[in-house]
Amino acid sequence: MPTFADLADLMPKTPLYKIPVESELILDRRRWRVVGKDLDGYAVEGINDGECLTLSFERVDSAIKVGDCELITPKMSEEKKELLAFTGGIERVEQLSVDEQRDVRARLGLVHAMDALEAAGAKLTQRYLCRRNVRQKLRPLACELAKDPHLFHGAHIGSASLPHSLPKGRTLHEMRQTFEKFGRNPIVLMRKHHLKGPQGEARCKLSERQERFISYILNLWHDKKQPQLQPLYDGAVEVFDVPELEVLRGFRFPSITTVRTRLKGIQKIVKEIGRNGSRYSQNKYGAGSTNVRALKFGDSCATDQVLLSIFTNKKGETQIKEIDPKKDGTPLEENEINRLWMFFMIDIATRLPLAWLLAETADGDHQKKLLRMAMRDKTREAVRYRCKHKPAPGVKLASVKSDNGTAARNGPVYAGQLGMETTVVTGRAYNSTDNAYAERPFGTLQWRVLNFLDGYVGSGPGELNGYDGQKRAKITPDELMGIITRYWVDEYPFAKHRGTGMFKATPWQKFEELQQLNSGIEAPSPEALRLHLGEREEFTITSEGVRIFNIPYNSTELRNFDGGANKKVTVFINPDDLRYASILSEETEKAVTADLRMNIFADLSLEEAISTMRAATEANPEKTVLHEQYLRDARKRRAIESGFFPDSNSPASYMTIEKLKRQAEAMANVEFVPLARSGPTVAPGSVMDRQPEVPAITEISTQEETTVTVQSDPTNADHGASGGSMSSKDALPDPKKPMFAPIKKSKL
Repeated sequence: MPTFADLADLMPKTPLYKIPVESELILDRRRWRVVGKDLDGYAVEGINDGECLTLSFERVDSAIKVGDCELITPKMSEEKKELLAFTGGIERVEQLSVDEQRDVRARLGLVHAMDALEAAGAKLTQRYLCRRNVRQKLRPLACELAKDPHLFHGAHIGSASLPHSLPKGRTLHEMRQTFEKFGRNPIVLMRKHHLKGPQGEARCKLSERQERFISYILNLWHDKKQPQLQPLYDGAVEVFDVPELEVLRGFRFPSITTVRTRLKGIQKIVKEIGRNGSRYSQNKYGAGSTNVRALKFGDSCATDQVLLSIFTNKKGETQIKEIDPKKDGTPLEENEINRLWMFFMIDIATRLPLAWLLAETADGDHQKKLLRMAMRDKTREAVRYRCKHKPAPGVKLASVKSDNGTAARNGPVYAGQLGMETTVVTGRAYNSTDNAYAERPFGTLQWRVLNFLDGYVGSGPGELNGYDGQKRAKITPDELMGIITRYWVDEYPFAKHRGTGMFKATPWQKFEELQQLNSGIEAPSPEALRLHLGEREEFTITSEGVRIFNIPYNSTELRNFDGGANKKVTVFINPDDLRYASILSEETEKAVTADLRMNIFADLSLEEAISTMRAATEANPEKTVLHEQYLRDARKRRAIESGFFPDSNSPASYMTIEKLKRQAEAMANVEFVPLARSGPTVAPGSVMDRQPEVPAITEISTQEETTVTVQSDPTNADHGASGGSMSSKDALPDPKKPMFAPIKKSKL
């Protein structure tokens, strides 16, 4: 059996509200016309695009209940058209000026006075309202009902010739009838002097060709070259084509006053777009956003950079130096005048300044430094620049929004933020409405702080005609940083803020409120800061640990990882906190932490530590040269007294290497061992001749002398290892005598 619910679903549905056909529905910001009804809902047609669909009864009824749908019935539409036609396009009293609203209130008081007379039993006719005694009662009765004795002071209730006089009975009677006809809407009691004379196109007294001439000039005026109207008008008169028929009809060029009047009627935003471009107009007149973007501290942060409107002097002295364009971007020289970039980050939920710094260039390294500053404690800056209150604490950034500038739009900055689990949100370039939270404080800083300092140059070129900011530059960058730091720490957080969602609460007040509601803030990871936003360098581990920027680090964990082997690793440090270093290599699954081994750098940043080391070597160059001379004299004296160094002018001081070379050559001489002979050797050509039996001796005769070749005995050490030669002039060996001395000692 079907249940009651099943039967109810089968029954035709009836709407809750009465919506006639041809009614208009304003739903989801679209206008629909009801063209019919069916079992499921209303058949509607889009008024703007002609789209046809069916809206269910439940959807329309629920939208009307919560106020998301506006119903305009055909009767309401006709009444509205009739009202707008009667008033000339004005629907509400609030659209009128203050004087005209006063006139409407005075006439409304007369209508209520007539209603009171009718309620007292009087019959309101034109003749009755013309009576003297009745007319004398209307003004006091209207003031009494309005509880305003000055209701008619300065009010225009009569004719043009007698504006402050009470109208005649006929006019009063028609006024009351008109009021009743339009549903007692006070707007119909207004003066309709704006409807006098011809209306619409009938009011135009210019011909079509004259209108075309005005349009021709106005189109040329909306140019980014921003031409002046008078020269433009003069040139257009000379070149504008006028047909002969128009000349016959008496064509005359409209005056420049008429053109100016038409120009004033054009919307200001249209003029700005035509003469300054859409980008400039969007930044100046574009609609912003008024929604609450963040509800937690650090949940959403905005960052931006600005070139400050002030010149600074490195030493605080007034000295101008022209910067060579070819050297743009190089480090500043001493006493050089320059303008600095300020990097800034603000928390959107509380409007507390999270980080700020000054830099000579707008690059990614300073953007990473800004991110580190937002996630660390800023007590160092507060103490250094004598702030009286504590700055905003460091917090883990959940989302950072920046513009499309080169400082924030680069790989290392994006990678560092993603490594810190921070969502990167990039806005459009040159669209201030996308990043208004970070850009608005720049104007506040300029007008409240920079405008009163020496070296201020104004918002743009040529703004200060009688003041030269470059010549008046006296403040140093460090002094400017101190002034800005004290403003962001001691002033801005304690001023009433009228931004979206602040409701005149101070940033510190909002921070304390959100801290209680959210039970604390997210804490950043020091190790993640070192790995993703710090400085890195390749290094080989030694027995003393590792060094980065000549700063030593070591720990027991590092020694256990090294194990006595020199391994190549990558060292990461946080330039704002030098107490620890993280070390990574291919053999480690997680980062190895090393401690700073030079405690004098524990409270310094990397920049301060390098400056300290540089100052130790560069400070007082005259004294450094003198100390180097002392060192050379002491070394010379110790070398002479040791006796190790001979006289450099003596030739004997340079003979050691020659002796060593001769010894090396002797050691390199290899002994020659001849092969065994099969028989005695004879002179060439005398093999068949008989020779005296003298072994190992061969006589070779020449014209001058006779050469005797002697076969040496390898065992005879006196004659060496090789054979020798002797002349016939020397004594030849006697064959009967032994050639060699007897062996008395073993040669083995």
